[in-house]
Parts: sequence; structure tokens; C-alpha cells
Amino acid sequence: MNNRGISFRLNSTITSVAILIIAAIVYINYHFSNRILKDKIEEGAVNQSNLVISKIARITIGTGEIARNVSYQALYYYQKNDLNFFLKQVLESNKILESIDIELLDQQKKHLLQFSSGMTGPFTCRTNSLTTEQRIEKLTSGYQASGKGAWSDAYYCGKDTANLFVSYQIPVYFPDSTIAGLVSCDISLRKMKQMLSAIQIGEAGYAFIIDQSGNFITHPKDQWILKKNLFDASSPIVSADIKAIEGKIRNSGRGAEHGISKYLNGQHCWFYHAPLPNSKWTVIIVIPEKELFREIEVNFQKIIWVSGLGILILFLINMFIFRRVLDPLARVANAIKGFSSAKGEERKTKDEIKMLTDSLEDWQAKYGLLISEQTKTAKERLKYEKDLKSAHDIQQNIIPSGYPAFPEHPEIDLYAVLKPAESIGGDLYDYYFIDNEHILMAIGDVSGKGIPASLFMAIASTLIKNNSNIRSSREIIEKVNNDLGDRNPNQYFLTLFIGILNVSTGVMDYCNAAHNFPYLLHTDGTMQTLSKSHGIPLGIYKNKTYKSNNIQLQTGDLILLYTDGVINSRNPEGTHYGIEKLKRNIQRMNNINSKEVVTLLMQSIVTYEGESHQSDDISLVALRYLFEIKNQA
Repeated sequence: MNNRGISFRLNSTITSVAILIIAAIVYINYHFSNRILKDKIEEGAVNQSNLVISKIARITIGTGEIARNVSYQALYYYQKNDLNFFLKQVLESNKILESIDIELLDQQKKHLLQFSSGMTGPFTCRTNSLTTEQRIEKLTSGYQASGKGAWSDAYYCGKDTANLFVSYQIPVYFPDSTIAGLVSCDISLRKMKQMLSAIQIGEAGYAFIIDQSGNFITHPKDQWILKKNLFDASSPIVSADIKAIEGKIRNSGRGAEHGISKYLNGQHCWFYHAPLPNSKWTVIIVIPEKELFREIEVNFQKIIWVSGLGILILFLINMFIFRRVLDPLARVANAIKGFSSAKGEERKTKDEIKMLTDSLEDWQAKYGLLISEQTKTAKERLKYEKDLKSAHDIQQNIIPSGYPAFPEHPEIDLYAVLKPAESIGGDLYDYYFIDNEHILMAIGDVSGKGIPASLFMAIASTLIKNNSNIRSSREIIEKVNNDLGDRNPNQYFLTLFIGILNVSTGVMDYCNAAHNFPYLLHTDGTMQTLSKSHGIPLGIYKNKTYKSNNIQLQTGDLILLYTDGVINSRNPEGTHYGIEKLKRNIQRMNNINSKEVVTLLMQSIVTYEGESHQSDDISLVALRYLFEIKNQA
């Protein structure tokens, strides 16, 4: 009861003192910070923006004055045949310009003359989709009506997205005040961006320019130029009053607003907007809130003093109280020491703080070892997954693919697919012409899954191909069985079906080594099961004798080979897909090509499985025989 009373009194005392100190800190912070915030928000932003605006205004106003002076003198220098020389002199005297372009009409206003000069030669960036007649019409109507200079929209120079340009355009007049042409003074916004970047706006502040529609025409992040709009929902500056801000900017207003800058990783910022003279642009100054009001830190010194005094008082009180409540702390420290120390490594110190520190170091070391082991495991897993992907790619390269399978043999319509249960599997299929008249097709299923099964599959596929010149399905299987028996230390076995089809006669010689029975769908809709099994799986016993059979295919017949992954597919309730469902689906697939047959069957299997996991590799091979056999009944 006494311990409980001390804890209660200790908590009450410390809490009461802490509340008083925190209340004093919050009051002082609020009192001084609120007063400075109101005084400094717009003052700091205005000072920064005036510097930026003055520098940009030199360019915009200067460009307008240069264009106006050139328009006054263009006809004179043209008549003296010195217009190109004049333009070059103007460019050399005014480094802010990238180029000058002049379009002049003759007195009859039937011909359009163009003069251009750039810093590195004639300026060829500007393109115009209008014909000469259309351009003349635009000059004599549109610019005649305006009579004033104006800035063009920003544009890139062809495919060069590194340089963004803008032009100040002003008409040229004949002495009778009719339109004579147009002067275009081009400036590079990249230079303007560089100038803005050179202006120090605090530590992380920045400035950019938007046009009247809110499009970014300069910004520290190049990817946003002409791609981002200040007024869009996805604006890089988020503000609850964005619509009101849009109205102010469109009406050439100025002011300071609060928002969040995505460019500064979501920092709260104040941004000041002001119109630029002699243009429809607006400059935006963005300054992080923490920088704009840095002077408030002075007030925190007072807070620190008050907090220090409170901490001192709290310390003196705790010294008195902790003497009476230290015993529970000692028991806790001893318990932690015993838990963290191994047998025979108990520390002799009685310093509770050192006990806790040493115990924490032990835990940190053990935690570091755990992280190291986890990192090693992750690296090993990454390597395993990489090797697994390589094995998958190799396996996919071993089996043939593509449709049509034999473009040079339209009489054979064949398509196949393999869908492993894991990244790689133990199913195999193959098909190829042994010679011009005989095609071999094979399908098999290796016991097991994963990398070992896929390697055994690759060996079997190679052996089949190496012995295919025998042209006898039975002899090929016997030869492959003997070869697999010599190199099968893990006792894998392989069910295998091989069929060799004479394309000219339609006779197929086949041997089935314990594989699933293929199905033959005739053109009249009847279906035949090739239900002969000619021996045990391969790789178990050497020197086994196998049998074979022949079957006559008619034009349009479809033969389907598959592995047991098809019929063993399960739905979420655990029911197998089954042979009967497979047969029903096959019987509905007359009059479609082999690729459609395989695709529809795979869709049926995937739909049947639903959310359940594929438990076995799935392979399908469909061959439709299209050769017109002579003397066919």
C-alpha cells in the first residue's frame, strides 16, 4: 500500500510540474511567434520577389524595346540591302536575344520576304504550317488589327527539348501606316531559368514563371516545364484556395499565399505571386515556411531558458523522490541483466544505469547478428530466384513455340503451350519435321517439379531429338529409355508419347510409354481415344521392350496431346477437372484452328481453377491434319 501511495504521489507531482512547464512554454511560444508571423509573412516574400522581378523585367522590357526599335528601322535597312548586317549588329549588342526574325511584304503585298539571324547563324527553329498566301493574309489582317507587340507561347526547337524559346512579336509598318511585316525577337527561357537559379532565395527557396494559363515556362525541375499547370488538380503547389489564387493571377494581382510544395517534398511553404511587366507572365517565389520565419528562433531562446529553469526544479524534486522509489528500479535492472547475460557472463556491477546500458548493447549486438543473417538469407534467395529465372528462360527456349508452327507446311496446323506449376517444370513437348514427309511430335511428364525435373526433361528432349532419325516411335522410346537409365541417379521417370506422322499418307506411327491417352477428333464430330499403352515409364528399367501402333488420319482430323496437369487441375472446392470435362470440351472444337483449340482449353482450365493454386505442370499440343489425301473416301 505504501509503495502504491508513493507511485501515486510521484506521478501526481511530476505530472503537475510538467503541466506547468509545458503550459508556460506553449504560452510564450504562442505569444511571441504569433506576433512575428503576422509581421513577417508578406514582408519577407515581397523583398525576395522584388529582386527577382527586377531582374526578369530587364529582359522582358528590354526585349520589347529592342523589337520596337528594329521594327522602326527594318524598312530603311532593307532598302539599303543591309538588313541582315543590321540584325547581326543588334544581336551582338544585345546578348539577351537568341535570334531575330523579320517577315516583310513587298508593296503589292504578294510576296513574303524573310530575314533571320541567330547567335550561331540563321535561326531555323521556327516552323510554320501556313502557306505563303495564308501567312500574308494573317499579317495584313491579324497584326493590322492589333498594332501592338505581344509575347508568343513558349515553344521547343523541334526535337530539342533542352531549349525552350519565346518570341516578342511586333508589326512593321509602311509610311502609309499599312502593315509591312513582323519582327520576332526570340529569347531562350533556359537563360532566364539560369538567371533565376543564380538568385539566392534563402537556403531552399526557388522561383519560377508561369504564363496566363498557369503553365510552367521555367522551373528548377525541367520535367515540369510545359507539363505542369499551377491551376490543375495535380498542381505541384497544393493549396485549399487554389481557385481564388487562380483568379488573382489571371487578373494580374499579387499577394502571398500558403501551400505545400511537392518540389520540396511536401514542405509547407509561402509563395508570393506578382505579374511581370510588359508580359502576361507571373513570377512565383516559393520559400519554405521554416526559412521565412527563421527569426522566430530568437524567441525559442527564451523558451529554452524557461524550460531549463523548469527542468532544474524538476531535477531537484526528482532527487528527493527517487531516493525513496529507487529500489523497484534496481530490481528491474537486475532482472534485465539476468535475462540479457549468457550463463557464466554475469556482470558484477551494481550500477543500474550501466546494467541497462550493457544489456542494451548485448541486445543491439544480437539484433545486428540477426539482421546480418537475414541479409545473407535475402541475398541467397535473390541469387536462387535469379538462377530460377535463368532456368525458366532456358526451358522456354528448349521447347518450340510460335504460330503457325510450320509456315512452309500449310497442311500441318499445330500449336502447343506449356504452363509450369512453378517457375520451371518437368513437362516436355516437342515437334519437328524429321524429313520432308515425316513430322515427329512428342509429349511427356517427368516425375516431380522444379529444377531437377526440368533438367531431366532437358536431357530427355535432347535424347529424343538425337534419335529421331530412326523414324520408329517404338525404337526411339527404347533407345531413350536405355540412355536415361544410364544417367538417372535420382531415379526420376518419364511418361512419354511419341507420334511420327507421314504427312502424305496421314498414317501416324505412335508409341505410348504410360502417358495420358491422346484424343483424335474427326471432322464428323466423333472422337476416338488412342487407348493403347505400350510399356512402362522411361528411366526405371533398362532394356525394356516397347510396342507401337499405327492410325490413319483423315483430312481435318484433330489430335490432342496433354499431360496429367490438365485433368488434375482443381477448383476451389477441390474437385478435379477430369477426363470427361476435357472430352466434352474437345468435342466442341471442330472447325477451328489448333491455336484456338489450345487457347480455349487453357481458358477453360484457368476459369475452372479460379483462385486455387495450380498444383501440376500443364502442357497441351494440338495438331489438325489438313493434307488432301488422294483416294480418300
